[in-house]
Amino acid sequence: MKTLSIFGIIFLCFLTSACGKKQQEEEAVYSSSYKVIPVKDGATIRGKVKTDPSGNFLSVIETQKDQDVCGKSHPNPGKPNSDGALPNCIVGIEHITEGKDFAKHEYALDQRGCDFQPHVQIARIGSPIVVSNSDKALHNYHITRNGETLINEAQPEGAPAREVELKQKGLHVVTCDVHPWMRGYIWMADHPYYTLTDASGAFALSDVPPGKYKLTLWRDSWSAEEVKNAKGVIDSYKWGKDIVKEQEITVEAGKDVVVDFTLP
Repeated sequence: MKTLSIFGIIFLCFLTSACGKKQQEEEAVYSSSYKVIPVKDGATIRGKVKTDPSGNFLSVIETQKDQDVCGKSHPNPGKPNSDGALPNCIVGIEHITEGKDFAKHEYALDQRGCDFQPHVQIARIGSPIVVSNSDKALHNYHITRNGETLINEAQPEGAPAREVELKQKGLHVVTCDVHPWMRGYIWMADHPYYTLTDASGAFALSDVPPGKYKLTLWRDSWSAEEVKNAKGVIDSYKWGKDIVKEQEITVEAGKDVVVDFTLP
């Protein structure tokens, strides 16, 4: 009995240690050390993101499903402007520990026109995201992070909006398993120094405290290979890799910084 008791104690200690390690890993993902402070002599980081407009960009994607609702093709929301300017790029400061306030908001994600709208958004960790389906068709919102499924729920035509909360930092990909061309992106942030490039490819991060930082850019790739079945119908799409760029910058008190990115 004593031997079994000792083994039981050892097993319990091992289990407790493993659970404790898992909890620490989860806390490392879920918690934030960001501190709100008054920003004195802050600066603005601004710039533009562009590419060669003559590149081989996918203009539209054939849908071949629910065409009465979705249409025969789906436009590419990531296609650059005629001058090469790139909207919907995420630009942010990595690992900033203190700065301006980051208020909570309610965010929305709508399945409309067989597309996730907005295509890309930045949301604050801890703020709700209201997911709705405005189409007369069955959709599902399948949310993954680093390839791991976090939420996968069907939302039929006329279904009520649902509220979700994503507690992990970084990029979340939203897809619809019914309509495989549908893709959306949610960047969950634990500080306010992230932004999206606008229609002209421009971005600005204001009230940045003086210091040395790493500025990161992300955009999705809309280079897609259509995968067809034996009947010639598109079953799925193979997407190109997302584009990520980084740049070290120094912010001096009251002096704006200009950082431009040129992507392939």
